[in-house]
Amino acid sequence: MAESRPNSAAERFLSAAKTHAECRAGRLIASDEKGSALELDLNVEMALEFKVDGASPNGVRTTETVRVVLRPDYPWSSPVFYLRSDFPRDLPHLQPGSADNLPRPCLVDGNQREYFFQFGLIELGVFNLIHQLVLWLQRAAEGTLIHHGGGWEVTLRRDLSDVVAVDAEACRAAVDRNGGHRVLKAGFFRSGKDEALLGGEAMAWLDVSNEQVPLKRDDKNLFVRRKSGNGWGGETVCCLVWPDKMPSGAEFVAASYMPETVDNFARLLARADELHCGRALRLFIGELERNFDGFVLEVSIPVAVILCARRPCALAGSPSNIELLPYVFEIRAMKKRSSLLAGGDNEPVAPTMQIDATNPELLRNVSGAPVIAPVAMIGCGSVGSKMAMHLARSGAKISSVSDSGSLRPHNMARHALARSSYAGSKAAELAKELEQLGQSPAVYKDDLVASLPTKEARKTVLPKEAEYALNTTASLGVREALSVLSAKDIKPRLAEAALFGRGDGGFLVVEGAAHNPTLCDLVAEMNAAATDDRLRKLLFDPAFGLTEIQIGQGCGSLTMPMTDMRLSAMTAALTEEFVGFTQQPGKDGCIIVGTKAETTSNTVWQKQQVPPFEVVEIEGPEGWTVRASRRVVEEIRAETARYPHVETGGVLIGTCSARLRAVTVVDLIPAPPDSLRSAALFVLGTKGLKAAIKARHRLSGNTLFDVGTWHSHLADHGPSSLDRATARQLAAERPPPSVLLITAPSRLYALMHNGVTE
Repeated sequence: MAESRPNSAAERFLSAAKTHAECRAGRLIASDEKGSALELDLNVEMALEFKVDGASPNGVRTTETVRVVLRPDYPWSSPVFYLRSDFPRDLPHLQPGSADNLPRPCLVDGNQREYFFQFGLIELGVFNLIHQLVLWLQRAAEGTLIHHGGGWEVTLRRDLSDVVAVDAEACRAAVDRNGGHRVLKAGFFRSGKDEALLGGEAMAWLDVSNEQVPLKRDDKNLFVRRKSGNGWGGETVCCLVWPDKMPSGAEFVAASYMPETVDNFARLLARADELHCGRALRLFIGELERNFDGFVLEVSIPVAVILCARRPCALAGSPSNIELLPYVFEIRAMKKRSSLLAGGDNEPVAPTMQIDATNPELLRNVSGAPVIAPVAMIGCGSVGSKMAMHLARSGAKISSVSDSGSLRPHNMARHALARSSYAGSKAAELAKELEQLGQSPAVYKDDLVASLPTKEARKTVLPKEAEYALNTTASLGVREALSVLSAKDIKPRLAEAALFGRGDGGFLVVEGAAHNPTLCDLVAEMNAAATDDRLRKLLFDPAFGLTEIQIGQGCGSLTMPMTDMRLSAMTAALTEEFVGFTQQPGKDGCIIVGTKAETTSNTVWQKQQVPPFEVVEIEGPEGWTVRASRRVVEEIRAETARYPHVETGGVLIGTCSARLRAVTVVDLIPAPPDSLRSAALFVLGTKGLKAAIKARHRLSGNTLFDVGTWHSHLADHGPSSLDRATARQLAAERPPPSVLLITAPSRLYALMHNGVTE
């Protein structure tokens, strides 16, 4: 019974294949426990004049006999198709392989097994694979395997086992018209036994840096290896080689397609000569031999070579016409050797996959993200680390990371990094993680509130190359330290992201151009605009706020309990909102608030554009200003227009900060009904006023206060003697500082008694 299974599977394959109109015949040629081998005779349609000759000009015959191999695990594996040994190899879409092996066509984009599996019926999968093969042969005969106009299609290297990871664009940028080579430092990992061959039972992975390294005999950091897991790791080199110019001085262009057939050193040299890279490659091998002259290293070390082929047009999907062809071979500095290449010309050489080293451009392309301007991260805690990693994985450059805190075991509940009990600085550890993504951010580890006033600290925290600085510290001190800076001291545009309501809510604020509105302005405006019950509950209810969590005996941490899933979901969404803003920034500030539904994961987002605040210098205390939102100023103008012949007024609602030396106004309370209005005077009434102020304070979650009053003047003049007397009276009667805001026909005035701030 066991012997009949391969025959049965092969016979079913033949039956399915013969249903295709172009399959003229088929036969089983071998079958055993290792699988089955079959042959198919396929008709290849081509132009009539080619049919008369029995073949196309490039050598594809009108009837091609194709070999099919069914492995023992078929149909859980895909059939493998091979062409005749003398099939023309100067065609694209041939899988890499030795010239001694039968050529193998690439039939589908991606994984052939997955393509085969997508058809529920095995017979249907066989039929469609045969159809792909027929189309491949027809296009080969027509010379249309390369889609002209779509760029040069590079040599297939997808399924090779050895890998060279390199900054491809840096390699291409090194190529000049004169020819040459560059030796780059590389790290390697090699698996398999020492006697095993690369490309066979052994595998090598080389991470190539952009660091050029001279081959010096006294350099003990090169060509070393150490045990690494199930293999060996160490340091080696990769030689980048590009073509010499023509005798005429013109650039050499490799316009012929060359399938990958290199499998030994002689064929590598031959391929290099075809590409005009032979001279430079031989120079490198000579340098390598001289470097080891007199030394013995009785272990094998993989060395990579990348040949640069200059093509007649840009590569498909790339603006460059330089194709990188990487190979790896092993050197052995044995005693009494004649060469580092133990096998001489027959020393095995393995073509490798060329994958791009991890870098922002690669990550942006893979993620499909837009180009994101450089970002400086302020705060490297749970929210900051998650957002930094999201941005970096989308290809954004992280210019700097700043945080004075250290990672502790309890941080592992939600932090983007997993570290041991003592990992040190949050900023330094995040920078290390970002290095794995091709980033090299500057690191700042000192107290931000104390150091932001200094120019030296701002060079790192707010670097000039960053277009945005994202504050995720959830620190009022840091927010104020950023907001108090003058516009000339800040190159990046400031933003802040934070979670609230135990992760069921999150906000992002981005300051306006020229540092107006500031982060503090925007948070005050957000609190003033929060009227939705669900939002207010999450934002202001103490039950959803900070809680003391025990992280050790006698040690607690004030934190907001939430799962990593909740924090990750909201920070990911906030990062998306931030990226969205950067694509169409505008000049206004922006408030974006998200709230999750109580019983589902649905999140509702509200966005508000915030124009620049009106900034009015306050007469009296030096350096103080009133910062009034555009909405408030418009309401004041509208109220004044309703009383064009008398003075009117009301109560100012907002915040006051002695550190910012600012009174921020984000709302108004209308004048009580017992207020007096006349052409010369406005007297604010008292009926219901205290209750209205208290209600507004509670509605804002106790974040907004009565910060003064406003009234209008009919003429274009500033504070009167009565206004100054009122300011003195207010200063004597009440803290905190209370401002008098006066609206005249053409401008605003502000007054506050000196004693208020002393």
